[in-house]
Amino acid sequence: MGWLFYHRTPGAETNAEHFAKKFSTGYEIVAHGTVDHVFYAAVRARATGTVSACVVLTRWRRAEPNFGYKDLSETSGPADCKAPQNVLDALTPTPHEEALIWRANCRRHHAQRAFLRTHLTPGTRLRLTRPLRFSDGTERGTFTYTRTGRRPGALIHGSTRYTIPHWRDRVAALLDADGSETLTPVGEHHTATRPAPDRTPHPPSGPATATG
Repeated sequence: MGWLFYHRTPGAETNAEHFAKKFSTGYEIVAHGTVDHVFYAAVRARATGTVSACVVLTRWRRAEPNFGYKDLSETSGPADCKAPQNVLDALTPTPHEEALIWRANCRRHHAQRAFLRTHLTPGTRLRLTRPLRFSDGTERGTFTYTRTGRRPGALIHGSTRYTIPHWRDRVAALLDADGSETLTPVGEHHTATRPAPDRTPHPPSGPATATG
């Protein structure tokens, strides 16, 4: 379904309380969490006991109607894959390929964050999954991690500090001083799913011939 907007009184209830009213009596929320304005819920079907995930995108705005949401099933392949661990742990097995891919992406998100908390230190050079193009036309794929005091960690290149949304989810590898790489969970997945190079032998091409 698309976005649905209406009035919602700020602070009157939690997302779990609010969205529980949206489900029929045949379903109940057994685990939930909100990350980056996305409400994730593990929902049990009372009739079967099956627990599946529901992903709800939310948006507050100043104008009326002031609140909107768009709900997605895990079987529809949501792009948002940051469901809390308690939600993932509450889900029952599923045969749906799209749901399995979504759950794996969520697990990889948590593995990535745990890896970086352990291994990423100020001064570490890193490589993103793909280079980024900036407004000046340059492309950069390697940066240095920096953190000063209580400021959030950030990426720099030379003396320039870059604001890159969700950059931790894009880190493919940490670069060692000798030039070797340590792949992150995202980097391992990116490498495994990258198409293999075409090694089929091809005959040498002859000189171009004009036609017409």
